[in-house]
Amino acid sequence: MSKIDEIKKQNPNLTIDVIGVIHDVFKKPKYTEMVINLMKNKNNDLKYFGDLTTELVSEFDFDIEFIKQQSNFQILNIHRILTDYIGYSNFKNVKKFIELNERKLITNNDLTTYKTFNELELQIALSSLKLIDKSLEKQIQKLYETDEWLIIKPLSFLASKKYGAGTKWCTTSEKNPEYYLRYSQRGILIYCINKLTGNSVAAFKNLDGAYDRETSFWDLIDRRIDSLDSGLPIDVMSIIKEDFTKTKQTNWDLLSDDEKNNQTLWLNNEYYQEKIGYDEPSPQPVMEQYTNEAFRSDWVIGN
Repeated sequence: MSKIDEIKKQNPNLTIDVIGVIHDVFKKPKYTEMVINLMKNKNNDLKYFGDLTTELVSEFDFDIEFIKQQSNFQILNIHRILTDYIGYSNFKNVKKFIELNERKLITNNDLTTYKTFNELELQIALSSLKLIDKSLEKQIQKLYETDEWLIIKPLSFLASKKYGAGTKWCTTSEKNPEYYLRYSQRGILIYCINKLTGNSVAAFKNLDGAYDRETSFWDLIDRRIDSLDSGLPIDVMSIIKEDFTKTKQTNWDLLSDDEKNNQTLWLNNEYYQEKIGYDEPSPQPVMEQYTNEAFRSDWVIGN
C-alpha cells in the first residue's frame, strides 16, 4: 500500500464519493444522473472559470498546464477544497513551513506532531529569526533582549514583515504595506518575540492628536487583547511601559529624512509595481527625483 493509499484509509471522511453522496440523497439512478448533469452545466461562465484558473495559478502555485487539462467542474472542486478546507493564509503558511523544513530550519521536524495551523505559524516565526541578516538588523531599534525575549521597534516595512513572520498582524501584510506605514507614522510600534516558543505580541501607542488616545496589545493572530492577557513577563512589560511613557517620537520619526524618502521610493517604485503592475497608480505619491541607489532593499538604517 502506498503512503497516499494509507492516508486515504486513515481519513475516510476526506475521501468523498460525490456521485455516491448525490445518489444517497436522490435515491434513484435516473435522478442521480439528472442532478449530475445539472451540476456540470450549472455555471459555464468562461470568465468565472478563467478567474478561478488565474487564482489557482497565481495564488496556489498550480502548474498552468495541469489546470488546462482539468474540466470546469474539477477546477471548481479544486478551488473549493483549497479555499474552504485550507484557506489562502494557511496555504501560504504551509508552503513557507515546507520551504523552511526542507532547508533544515524547522526545530520540530516530526510532522506527525502538528495538529493546528497555529503550531506551524509558531515554528515559522522561530525559524524566520534564524534568517534575519545584518541589513535587517539595522532596520530596527532593539529595546531589550534575553535568552527568551527579543523586544524591538520595526523601522521599515521589510523589518516589520521579517520580525513579524508567522503572525497575522496587519503591519506585516505583504499585500498592504500601507498598514505598517500608518502605524509607524502615527505612534510607537513594538514587537515582543519569544525566541523559545515563537509566540509574539505587538504593542502600539498612538501619538497623533488627530486620532483618539490608544494603547493596545495584539496577539499572534491579530486579536486585540488586554495587556494582562498577553503573557508578557514583568521585565518585558516594564520595557514597554517605560518606552510608552518617555518616548515622544513615532517609529517613523526615528528615521532621517533620507531614510524616509528612500522607504517611500522603494515602496512606490519596487514593491507596488512588483505587486500590482506598472500600469497601476502607486498608492503613495512618488517623488520626482531619485536614483537607483534608493531602490536597494537594505536602504534604511546605517547606510
